[in-house]
Amino acid sequence: MVRIRRYPPLARHIRTGLLVLVVGLLVWVGARWWWSSREPNLNEGPRPSPQEIAEVRAFEQRRRADSTRRAEEYQAQRAQWQREKEERRLLREQQQADYLANRARWDAEKAERATARAIRQARYDSLRQLRPEKLAAGTTIDLNTADTLLLQRIPGIGPAYARSIVGYRDRLGGFISATQLTEIEYLPEGIEKWCRVESSTPIRRLSLNRASFKELIRHPYLNYEQVKAIVNRRQKMGDLRGWKDLGNSPHFSPSDTLRLSPYVKF
Repeated sequence: MVRIRRYPPLARHIRTGLLVLVVGLLVWVGARWWWSSREPNLNEGPRPSPQEIAEVRAFEQRRRADSTRRAEEYQAQRAQWQREKEERRLLREQQQADYLANRARWDAEKAERATARAIRQARYDSLRQLRPEKLAAGTTIDLNTADTLLLQRIPGIGPAYARSIVGYRDRLGGFISATQLTEIEYLPEGIEKWCRVESSTPIRRLSLNRASFKELIRHPYLNYEQVKAIVNRRQKMGDLRGWKDLGNSPHFSPSDTLRLSPYVKF
């Protein structure tokens, strides 16, 4: 005799629900597969030809080569920038060092000039308080070594006349005779008896081949026409070798060459 097992109503409902759920899932999966099989495959298309594949590969190679070249150019440019930056830094440091060195030298020179000015001022103040004592009769001074204070000891010579004598001596290059004082305008007569010229004092000679027009015209024994003749002769014929090269010039007389001879050189 077969015994029929009976399930309670709740278990029967659960089993039915599970069965319906499984059947529905199977139906849904089958519908999805059927629908997907009907849709066209958009990824599928005509296969590229070997020429197209070669072109794509060539394009990729060119792209990679261009990228590599740009990277190398950038690295080279960056290295150049770094070198230039380092050069600028070194240049700034060198300029700063040069400036500091020059600044120290300038300060030292400035201090030396200030000390020299103080010494001169102290000497001037001390001499100014005492009126220069005039020379005794028969006393003479060397025209080429005397300063303005010593020249003021000559009777009749004051600060202005002393400065005129020193200025004329500088332009001339030195005195060779005390009688040359008569060439200075407005000096008192007879002051040359208080002066002498030492033979050991060197005369500053003016180079006729190297001196500029301005330097030549400054000399008291050369006028404008003579300087012009010298400069023109140098430009046309080269350096002068002697007075014979200026012999044809109407601006130089024998007395001019005799007076200039101690003061010029070729």
